Amino acid sequence: MRAVAGQNTQISRSTHGIAYDDVRDVFMIPNMYGQAVMFFRGDATGDVAPIRSIQGPKTQLKNPDHLAFDSLHNEVFVPQGNKVLVFSGSANGDVAPLRVLQGPDTQLSGGSVGVDPLHNLLIVVGGGGGQGRSRALIFDRTANGNVKPKGMIGGPNSEMLGTQAPFAVYPPKQLMIIGMYGPGELGTPNSYFGVWSYAKYGDVPPIWKFGGPNQLIRQPRGATVDPAHKSIIVTDKRVNAVITWYFPEMF
Repeated sequence: MRAVAGQNTQISRSTHGIAYDDVRDVFMIPNMYGQAVMFFRGDATGDVAPIRSIQGPKTQLKNPDHLAFDSLHNEVFVPQGNKVLVFSGSANGDVAPLRVLQGPDTQLSGGSVGVDPLHNLLIVVGGGGGQGRSRALIFDRTANGNVKPKGMIGGPNSEMLGTQAPFAVYPPKQLMIIGMYGPGELGTPNSYFGVWSYAKYGDVPPIWKFGGPNQLIRQPRGATVDPAHKSIIVTDKRVNAVITWYFPEMF
């Protein structure tokens, strides 16, 4: 229907995240090589420049790859290795973050972020689960500085494998949908998407698994939810497809 592409867009390769502000009709993407977060109008098309960008030394951005947006509180969350930067959704130029979640007590070790504005929670899914496994760390949404997570989901029973892809959060049911890479080389038949509840912490298994093992999913890259149609929409790099599952049980 439309494509945003060209020299004026300043979009670079290795952009693996996107978020949409459904209140202000704006979408945003990280720019790894420009050390920036760029904002475009929701109806943008063609070779158009961003309407604004967060970029510069004060931002602390370094090779941003993923992000999440909270439209209720108008905030952008950008994971940066062992920290998470939080900016105003209206920020422009070389501006400092509103908050920086960072320090040994956070236990952060890279990954992707998701926000639950209904329950005021921030979820970071990344490494540190032991034996190459992932884990989910849950913080207060407004956590700042060197603070401990409220809880963690991970361990052998959690079946959390390796992941580096953005994930989806469904706040009304406190559920998260995460794509898991099977062990070994990316794209193994053990990959799958799982649905976990973040209302309970600990070494808990997924409530549902779909797309694998030994099924369609090979290299999951992202997920989102479509509550109106009771569906989950995911992407897979190896299959090179956008795939929709009808999933009424989740809603």
